[in-house]
Amino acid sequence: MRTGTSFVLALAFACTMHAHELAGQSISGALIGTLTDTQGGVLAGAIVRVSSPSLIGGSEMVTTDARGQLRFPALPPGEYSLDIEVHGFKAYHEQSIRIATGATIERAIALDLNGVAESVIVEGTGSRLEARGSGFETRFGPEDLRAIPTRRFSMFDFVRAAPGVSATSPGSGSTNSISAFGSGTNENAYLIDGTNFTCPCSGEARSEPGVDFIQEVQVQSAGTSAEFGNMQGAVINVITRQGSNRFLNDTSYYGQTASLTSQPVQLVYPGPAKIKSGYERAKYHDLTTNLGGPVARDHVWFFTGYQHLRDYDSQPGTDPSLPRTYEQDKVFAKLTWRIAPKLQLVQSYHQEFWVNPELPTFAKPFEATQRRHASVPAVTFGDLTHTWSPNTVWEVRVGRFVYTRDDDPSTGDVTIPGRFDSVTGLSSGAPQSFGRLELARTTVKGTIDHYQSDLLGADHQWRIGSQFEEGDHQLSSIIPTGVRYVDKNGVPSEAVSSDPSIAGGKSISASAFVSDAITVGRSLTINAGVRFDHSQAISQDLPVLDADGHETSKMVQGLGTLYTWNVWSPRLGVTMKLAGDGRTILRGTYGRFNQGVLTGELAPFHPAATPTTRTAFDPATGGYTTVISVVDPNINLQLDPATRTPHTDEYSIGVDRELRGGFSVATAYIGKRGGDFVGWTDVGGRYHEELRHVANGTSVPVFVLDNSPADRRFLLTNPAGYSLAYNGVVLALDKRRSNGWQAFGSYTFSRASGLQVASNGLASDPQVSTIAGSPYLTFGQDPNTLTNGRGRLPNDRPHMLRVMGSADVPRIRVTIAGNVQYLSGKPWAATALISQLPQGDQRVLIEPRGSRRLSSQTLLDLRLSRAFSIHATTRVEFFADLLNALNDTAEERLASDNIASATFGQPIAFVDPRRAMLGVKLNLGQ
Repeated sequence: MRTGTSFVLALAFACTMHAHELAGQSISGALIGTLTDTQGGVLAGAIVRVSSPSLIGGSEMVTTDARGQLRFPALPPGEYSLDIEVHGFKAYHEQSIRIATGATIERAIALDLNGVAESVIVEGTGSRLEARGSGFETRFGPEDLRAIPTRRFSMFDFVRAAPGVSATSPGSGSTNSISAFGSGTNENAYLIDGTNFTCPCSGEARSEPGVDFIQEVQVQSAGTSAEFGNMQGAVINVITRQGSNRFLNDTSYYGQTASLTSQPVQLVYPGPAKIKSGYERAKYHDLTTNLGGPVARDHVWFFTGYQHLRDYDSQPGTDPSLPRTYEQDKVFAKLTWRIAPKLQLVQSYHQEFWVNPELPTFAKPFEATQRRHASVPAVTFGDLTHTWSPNTVWEVRVGRFVYTRDDDPSTGDVTIPGRFDSVTGLSSGAPQSFGRLELARTTVKGTIDHYQSDLLGADHQWRIGSQFEEGDHQLSSIIPTGVRYVDKNGVPSEAVSSDPSIAGGKSISASAFVSDAITVGRSLTINAGVRFDHSQAISQDLPVLDADGHETSKMVQGLGTLYTWNVWSPRLGVTMKLAGDGRTILRGTYGRFNQGVLTGELAPFHPAATPTTRTAFDPATGGYTTVISVVDPNINLQLDPATRTPHTDEYSIGVDRELRGGFSVATAYIGKRGGDFVGWTDVGGRYHEELRHVANGTSVPVFVLDNSPADRRFLLTNPAGYSLAYNGVVLALDKRRSNGWQAFGSYTFSRASGLQVASNGLASDPQVSTIAGSPYLTFGQDPNTLTNGRGRLPNDRPHMLRVMGSADVPRIRVTIAGNVQYLSGKPWAATALISQLPQGDQRVLIEPRGSRRLSSQTLLDLRLSRAFSIHATTRVEFFADLLNALNDTAEERLASDNIASATFGQPIAFVDPRRAMLGVKLNLGQ
């Protein structure tokens, strides 16, 4: 650990001291250009200024160099004005230039000699296409965040709207897992203002800013640069709002009521009265207030916000007096310091307190669910950016987050055992387990950007950086009463027992990367880069749990370093302007993306983990007396020390074209091929194959254990055949806001197939490529789980159509906005429970995944808003949103996929129905 830290800090220090300049792009963008006269002559020495309310310290000024080039390498996201003055020529003024995070916007400006007109004024006619980037990304800016109706849960309201993104549950606010162009939901990287807040154990987002704290959402879904590693999917960067030289406050309230909520589906919930219930809105109110302004004008700005959300509801077929009680309390604070004219420091603190219980359904009633509640402080201790010159910027960032979650029985009663029916999918009694998850991640990162012109006949934009990260987690798990029961079609079948268990893992990574955007002439840019990651997988020391699951002062020694990965990730991209005006761009990329160490894959092997015993029910004695198996982590589980890092090779090619009137269109092909995924295989068990008949009249091959269950050895390794194949075509159309309206739409046609650890999961399960979870996934430990496993992956949605937009209606001074999504349903397959096996009952797919699909979803949200100016500094806006206006009733979860069950294919959870949400927002400023 000490060696890795020293290496990274030394490299960051060396870069800072010896490189001339560098432009940090994680939370900023760039504006570049060339200035000539109308005859093509270079105009050197021209005075160029950019101004924006986003610039602390006022406008910035540069002069064009000997080649007529202008460069503003580190501009905060916002809307800018550009002014150019040169003796003997007309002054140039352009406004409404939108600079987004990570974007490089380019201008080629030709000035006329002075004449009758004193200046040239341009509004929004320049191209806003990214001039240098080769990949495919989507940005949602302030106009989108303000105008488009959403469910107001989190940043995922917009992340799920990006082209190529397939959400596990598109309409849910409490399920935030997504696949990007076929990748697993654990393969993304989540950043807040450029700092990594991704779960080290399972690759999920673990910090989500309040929706009104956000300035911009950036989804880099293909062709990500070498700066980013230890991921195989998308990089999602959420940029938060900052203060300004004006004191500004906005306070909003949104509410929903039962009287304005429809109930298109009614189901009977368990009980002697056979009462029906539909979707019930018990409570919904969302209050957010934000305040920003100067601490010292042009020197220190602050922004702070608070969100209070209460969302209580229940699904059809459940007791409406026991709703799911989803709660959020989020606090955010941010300071922007102008330490010197070219030196800026950003610090932020985000704290979440939330309650996100499991969703009760008629298959899993309230008493069988967990009440999950957490505290998540996330801190960017400092993001220091120094614009050394127009050609060089360096940046250093340090951040950390801690996540503490308790999973308690919703009833609070730990003295009742839980029961689960493996055929019908029905649960009763207590939840299967309860416990606590603690995790943390610390990130230190340094980068230098340096622009070098005319080197070997080309211009070069270098980006060099290094990064150190340390992540760890520990998870305690307790079975209520120490034993839970498994029934089979209502008949007692098995008991599963285990003492309180604790497990965990730790990862340390040191990384370095270099990239170069090589521009040849005015049309061609080649983006070449490479990244090196040195990662250690570590089993750390953990406390001993007592009989009640509480931590004691005693410690269990971990296993130390389990394996080390040293991987290279090459990236290559090409950007070519196909037209002289720069409005048609060809982009192409290739990249190798490697997974980082997920500490959840280390947890099963920790010495503190306790054995799990399965015993069969004996009708003669009425007890669970026959031992089926004992899985002792210290005996039956093994980790391959030569495990290779999972990887994905990604290819993309596309064309962007900016049209007249603010329109732009993009089309792209994205292909992925993944391999070396981590999974289980049994290297100790010996099996023979035989055919078994199942309920639908077909026969399936079944693997029967020949030796003792105690002889099995479950090895976590890179099993042969695990793979990903993705092919997708995207068409996107964007109309930036002008003439009172804006719009964005996309259509994705794709296929994601392969074999991964989620391949025999339930219809509602996310598409994960890791065993990490609570509990960990056991796919592959028994060869029967592989039967018919290869096929469509869980988040495969062949058709995804999305359109959003807003338009002002001047005569009545209202704004109409809409957000519509059409999505193919998730794939699933029928299963059978194979009994009378020496290794115990086994669930087997009897058809390839994708043979069946959940219903497609068409989700339309509408908004009508009207603003009133009460005073020069006071504005009130009223909203009326109609969510799921078409009242789509698509199911998102099934009771059972067992072909022999009376509940086979029976929906138990649905998209939230049509409901009205009313809101008001007060804006104050001076």
